[in-house]
Amino acid sequence: MLGEMMVACDLRELTNLVNRWKSLLHRWHAWNRVAASYDEDQAWELHHEFLEALAHDCLTRPSSMRDAITAVATNSLHQVRCALGNGYADRLDGDPSTPDSPHQHLSRAKKEKRLANIASIWSESKSFLAVLRSLDDASYRQQTSDYRNLTNHAIGPRLGVGITRTVTRVVIQATRMQEDADGSCREVEIPGQMAVCYGFGGTEPLDYEGARLANLEQFLRARDCYVKFMELLQSAVNSIPSVDGG
Repeated sequence: MLGEMMVACDLRELTNLVNRWKSLLHRWHAWNRVAASYDEDQAWELHHEFLEALAHDCLTRPSSMRDAITAVATNSLHQVRCALGNGYADRLDGDPSTPDSPHQHLSRAKKEKRLANIASIWSESKSFLAVLRSLDDASYRQQTSDYRNLTNHAIGPRLGVGITRTVTRVVIQATRMQEDADGSCREVEIPGQMAVCYGFGGTEPLDYEGARLANLEQFLRARDCYVKFMELLQSAVNSIPSVDGG
């Protein structure tokens, strides 16, 4: 009974997250259209006052939604597996194994592997997991200059105007100049050695409309993932034998 209530509560919250993201995207689109009718200075004021925080929220959602769907799907399908029995234990990877052992905080890759193992007995899981893994993918991170990761853990790109990280530090393959027999010189790699290189670079600001379109594509995938998860969960629940054995 409590497991069923937990699943129902999680599903409500997941639905709220999807609907909230949709609402934010509608507002983002509307403010882009409004700002486009003003000059650059006035548009900047509008962006700063009404759009910057909203766009930031949207840009972080592909990652957070991927993790949220993974968590809800794991808990829900785990409860179904417990109801099915067949020797399945009410234990998840990461649960403490002794009173003194801490709860393990699994990486995203390990959480999704855990989910795949739990869901593997249902054929519908393959298409669901494929869409799940398309959220916050490499293409989206490239389109948004890795906004979510850099904003949370370093210095991310600005929105609309302004360049960040104008001086860069990178570690690259070490090289040296080598003189050839004809007297010319060329750069060759030094095997097994790396070198620190400083230079001018800079992260360009994200265009509001371009970022919105990239984010909209991620929302459509998240909505598709939500639908596929609900179909998977319904199929899983239907596989639970009724109390009278029918």
